[in-house]
Amino acid sequence: MALTDLEGFDSLCAQSGIVDAYYDIRGVHHVASIDARRTLLGALRVAANNDADVSASLEAIRRRDWQPMVAAVMVYRESDAAHRIIVTLDHDQVSEPLHWQVDAETGGRYHGSWEFDVEQAIDGAELDGKRRLRFRLPLQADTGPGYHRLCLRLADAEVESLLIVAPRTCYLPGSIEAGHKPWGISLQLYSLRSRRNWGIGDFTDLRAVIETLAPLGIDCIGLNPLHALFSHLPENASPYSPSSRDFINPLYLDIEAIADFHGSATARQLVHSASFQARLQSLREPLLVDYSGVWSAKLDVLELIYSQFRRELTDIDSARTQSFREFQARGGDALFKFALFEALQVFFHHRDNTIETWQQWPTAYQDPDSATVAEWAASQQTAIEFYQYLQWQAELQLASLKQDCARHGMQLGIYNDLAVGNERFSSQCWAEQEQYALATGIGAPPDDFSPAGQSWGLPPLIPQGLREQAYHPFIDSLRANMRHAGALRIDHVMGLMRLYWVPADYAADQGTYVNYPFEDLLGILALESQRNRCLVIGEDLGTVPDEVRHALWVNKILSYRILLFEKDWQAGSFKPPSDYPPLALCASGSHDLPTLRGYWQEADLEIRETLELYPSTEIAQQQRLLRERDREEILAALAREDLLEDDLANPSQPADKLSTERMIAIQRFLARSQACLMMLQLEDLLGQTQQINVPGTIDEYPNWRYKIPLDIEDWLTSGDVEHIATTITRERST
Repeated sequence: MALTDLEGFDSLCAQSGIVDAYYDIRGVHHVASIDARRTLLGALRVAANNDADVSASLEAIRRRDWQPMVAAVMVYRESDAAHRIIVTLDHDQVSEPLHWQVDAETGGRYHGSWEFDVEQAIDGAELDGKRRLRFRLPLQADTGPGYHRLCLRLADAEVESLLIVAPRTCYLPGSIEAGHKPWGISLQLYSLRSRRNWGIGDFTDLRAVIETLAPLGIDCIGLNPLHALFSHLPENASPYSPSSRDFINPLYLDIEAIADFHGSATARQLVHSASFQARLQSLREPLLVDYSGVWSAKLDVLELIYSQFRRELTDIDSARTQSFREFQARGGDALFKFALFEALQVFFHHRDNTIETWQQWPTAYQDPDSATVAEWAASQQTAIEFYQYLQWQAELQLASLKQDCARHGMQLGIYNDLAVGNERFSSQCWAEQEQYALATGIGAPPDDFSPAGQSWGLPPLIPQGLREQAYHPFIDSLRANMRHAGALRIDHVMGLMRLYWVPADYAADQGTYVNYPFEDLLGILALESQRNRCLVIGEDLGTVPDEVRHALWVNKILSYRILLFEKDWQAGSFKPPSDYPPLALCASGSHDLPTLRGYWQEADLEIRETLELYPSTEIAQQQRLLRERDREEILAALAREDLLEDDLANPSQPADKLSTERMIAIQRFLARSQACLMMLQLEDLLGQTQQINVPGTIDEYPNWRYKIPLDIEDWLTSGDVEHIATTITRERST
């Protein structure tokens, strides 16, 4: 049967959160096709192939809304005078009192009861021949913020719900509230060079960065996402396409800092051998990170030291054995399934190196809860615990860095980055398949940055599934990434309100938005932010609804302001520092943009032309003309702030050359802005030209591979690092 009930179809889309049309950043109206929306309904596991499907799906949604006595999870703000609980009852239940009890997370208990009057019902519906009535009832329970258990009892029926009470706002350090304006350096951890690392930046390198830069007045170190990637495919290097946002990439381990390395004579003998040292030197020298070579070297030693640790595990009373077992218990089922996935993937990949995704495994292994998987896991405890061991060691090394930051007096310390999603063939998607719309991917609609739109291929979480899971996937990711951080950047923060879904096999500009429970997610974000004393930054670049910007401000989430986009778009001029909002992070660039020197020299435009990323030569030429104008406008903005005295004294300085003086002037410009946090990319601090990542490319450009040109040991004796840092510190203090 054909689909003719378009009104019912539109209603089904709306009730499923699918938006039928939207305006892009330029105000162009885009209407999502029926086919695209029907495909997205399928990804949401909502049938809509014909009128009968539409009718049945609408009825299923109606039953889902009206059948439960109370929602499985409810999120309220602490500022609410009395939480208003929505309760749904049969008409013949109204004569009975409904008893409620709240068991607070901290141990307190509150209880009471409600009497009903049919006239007080706020809505009603027929279900299975019975009249259902809905009431909004006050719940007087002074629980304070937290995760509390609500129990409702009516005659012999008893139901439970999770009551999440959130603080009014996210955490903002008292010093920032008092007017202090911290600043920091953002870096790609893998890119760090040192004379001791194994060809990739590691946690000990990060400790050296803290010790080097903290005395210069730096309050935080911003990092690329540290999420676990794919140990069997080390060249899949994008930190924004992870296997799990809840676990750590073991590539960042300093092997020689692990206690078991010092306990293993075999491991020490291997590492100290001339051949292995030569191997490490060959990994340190190249301009690009050799991910496969680095992981191979680290894995050779990790397997030896893990064998050493297995011997210690036989002593169940040793402190390290107990510590590891406690770590496993805290990690629970999520840690076990992550490690199980890693072990399974390596097992199948070793048997056949063309097997790169779990979707290629034998069918019985694709279900994490199958008897086949359980049987395999029971026989492979040592292999599975190896990956738990790696996470334990990564956790220990990262935790110690938080302590280092505090010891050096850094106000924020580590500034982590939370990617917007997980890769389709990730451990997370394998372990939680029902929670993801695996047949679609998230992205962004057309804008000036990507005129054809973007599709990142990351499958989104299903909004209804999030509610049914009482938001635990979101909560777990926040906790994992805030635990050792003083600040957390939420990539594509608009995704808390809506995500742009692109159906499989559709062009990026043929997608549309799917709505998420914005207020609930904001409340949970505020709760975890306060608990972890973690400042939140929302990356709000691109197509941003006004409601999102307002919500960031209300919830004390910092907006993400990049110099290159802070313009009066009609006049073409750049905003003065006084126009930057106080609740913001300001910076001259990001990982998806050219370095400041590369921008000034048009290196990014040359790359895009060479890789044929422009739709036409006319657009490429327009970009060059716009760049020339933008350089002039930046210089004009600096001049208005009296930051170009040296430039004016040297009129021979061409506009297309970025001198050190101009670079410092740009950073001083940002430093004196009202934005309460400023970040400077390490690549700009060291005058690097190479761009970290070129959006729209995969293999065409060495994304996520360029190393910093200087060893950490040489930062303070080469270039202008100390001068630039002290200049910014002084400017931020005035």
